[in-house]
Amino acid sequence: MKKTMLMIIYLVMIVPIGAKVEIENKLPEMSLKMLNGKSTNISSFLEDGPILINFWATWCAPCIKEMKYLDKFNKNYGESGFQIVSINTDTPRSLSKVKSFVKSRGYSFEVLTDPKSEFIRKVGGKVLPYLLLVNTDGTIFKRHMGYNPGDEITLEKEILEMIALNSADEDSKEIVNEEEDLKSTDEKSDEAPISE
Repeated sequence: MKKTMLMIIYLVMIVPIGAKVEIENKLPEMSLKMLNGKSTNISSFLEDGPILINFWATWCAPCIKEMKYLDKFNKNYGESGFQIVSINTDTPRSLSKVKSFVKSRGYSFEVLTDPKSEFIRKVGGKVLPYLLLVNTDGTIFKRHMGYNPGDEITLEKEILEMIALNSADEDSKEIVNEEEDLKSTDEKSDEAPISE
């Protein structure tokens, strides 16, 4: 009884009840290894457009079901700059299994590894599959936990919404750049010497 009471007091002191975990709304900087062993920074994938980051494991049946749709989305919307970045969370011992699994499926997206689950914890993931839709500025547009058949329909709509949103941002940047170019051209023409 005394041991139990001490254990309860210890747990209450160590684990605050109702502790709020702060989840970042911006993608953290982190390097992960690709299946070929080379490291890459997650943010480098944002250079071409918005991304969907999918966390999965070979033992996760819903993850595998969802990945066939992710491959389709990657192929269908890649021309717009959108891409899927898949992050496997299997342990280092099963990495060879991951490589052969990915090769056998012929996925069109890049697969990275997070064997210690550091990155998934940083972005608030607790359940697999876990998805993040990320804007080109690194802000997290949407999060999804788990997968049920039919979720891919909602996900595709959100992908299209995110692509449109990021395209609008790019269009407004282009307009601002064009206006700045016109201003500098006008200023140069005001300063140009008069030819005789």
